[in-house]
Amino acid sequence: MQPNIKFIEGTRHAVLAETDRHGAPLKTVIDLDTGLVRHDPIPGDAELAKFYAEDYRQAYKGAARPRGRQILRNFRRAAAHIAEFEDIIRPAQKVLDVGAGSGEFAFLMGELGKDVVGIEPNEDYAAYCRESLGLDVRTAHIAPDLFAEGSFDLIRLNHVLEHLNDPVRYLAMLARWLKPGGVLYVEVPNIEDYAATKSRGNMFHYGHIFNFNPWTLRAVSMLAGLSEAPQTIARSADRTGVFLTAA
Repeated sequence: MQPNIKFIEGTRHAVLAETDRHGAPLKTVIDLDTGLVRHDPIPGDAELAKFYAEDYRQAYKGAARPRGRQILRNFRRAAAHIAEFEDIIRPAQKVLDVGAGSGEFAFLMGELGKDVVGIEPNEDYAAYCRESLGLDVRTAHIAPDLFAEGSFDLIRLNHVLEHLNDPVRYLAMLARWLKPGGVLYVEVPNIEDYAATKSRGNMFHYGHIFNFNPWTLRAVSMLAGLSEAPQTIARSADRTGVFLTAA
């Protein structure tokens, strides 16, 4: 499916910021028709591939490998998420964690007996997942030929979509990897929360190409041929974390 360029790069926009949260040049705009907030210009594939493989974790976390406090926090968050949505997560047998990070969700899925694989573009974090947690986490970016169509019951995309330069294209790609009846979980930061708690000069950074609110996240998902899973609509209302199924 081709992205809806008008939605992603509408012509009616206003500039929100000219610098990132560290004062480096970064132009951020809001589309006046849809409310979608994004970089201008949107970075290309080669530029992003190098950044995420080599520089992102150091630039964002200040360390090449995950720290103990970060790992503990992530384990707690992943466990809480699994507990809240146990009814939709537990039945899944084949699980893909996209942007596996330091591997906490993938590890917990393995402990539940799932057949789980992860992909993580950062070389150091992917190596940590393999060496320290014994996980099948591949150093890779999302690409059409990574997996066959209909491979997974559950795909997780946790705080990843905002880092991608074509969210509709990537969501449509992931949807093809779902088995019939499979579920894609997508979670992103809520730009409305950022706006309520941070100054404009402290909101934006290079890694977050797109900034979503609950409406724009669901609108982008619909453009990719996905719809919200009916069994989680009430629980996920007003959140920027949503379970999706192929429409």
